[in-house]
Amino acid sequence: MPDVLYSDKLNQYLMHKNGNYLYKVPYRGGWAVLKHYYGDKTLFQYIKKTISNLLFNNKTSFMPKHRQRNELDCLNLWRKAGFRVFDTYDDMVVKGLPRNGYTLFEYLENLRFQPYFSDKTIPLDERLDMWRRFLPVWHRRHALAIKLREPRFVHENGDLDHVMIMEDGIFLLFDLEMFFQSRRRVREFVTREILTYLKSLCKAVGREHWNTFLKETINHYPDRSLLAKTYDYAFCHPNFILRAARYLDRNFKTRAKQPHSKYNIALKLRELMNAS
Repeated sequence: MPDVLYSDKLNQYLMHKNGNYLYKVPYRGGWAVLKHYYGDKTLFQYIKKTISNLLFNNKTSFMPKHRQRNELDCLNLWRKAGFRVFDTYDDMVVKGLPRNGYTLFEYLENLRFQPYFSDKTIPLDERLDMWRRFLPVWHRRHALAIKLREPRFVHENGDLDHVMIMEDGIFLLFDLEMFFQSRRRVREFVTREILTYLKSLCKAVGREHWNTFLKETINHYPDRSLLAKTYDYAFCHPNFILRAARYLDRNFKTRAKQPHSKYNIALKLRELMNAS
């Protein structure tokens, strides 16, 4: 028989609110993470975001039941391809929540990339080695996405906050509830993911070290042509509307002028590649 939790008892287990609600709940003598996709947004907000996703961003629906279904779909796809993702459990029922509105995940306390690379007490050589070991694993997924024309292999919400360091050189990636849809634009989506990861990395390691990490990326990421495409994505997109939107973004938004913005990281990466 499945374990039963009651929704009105969940507040005592609340772990994190980020649109979704994440609860650390007792499970089989240990712990699991209950992800409640309905979260704290109104129906209007879900519909508004869904319209934006579908009409302008080529992403899947933001509606809770779709995000739950999409995440399970991506987890299965990634797992079958040999990538480490969270295990899920289907033998717990939460009374008071819609069955397609939550998922129960394994609970892990492993260190995430963001605090690891931000930690200045960890020697620089160790952090560089960790990044070098990640690069071929990262690229394998990118290459698979491009080869199969499979946008679900692209980490739509990819950054250092969504990578865990596991044992034996394995990396676990999570937060797969949305993905891009066009099979024709997979290479573009991969390029976007590369840029979002590098932006997050440079913010974590700081200006003192980001040139070093970008050089390591150039030297050890297996496909230099994909790295070169980050400049095209940020500055020379073939779609006129997207190109114009990014022009306005980088010229009129304060965050676009920050040193670790995607535009400045793309420029720095291009400069270092041209010099190497």
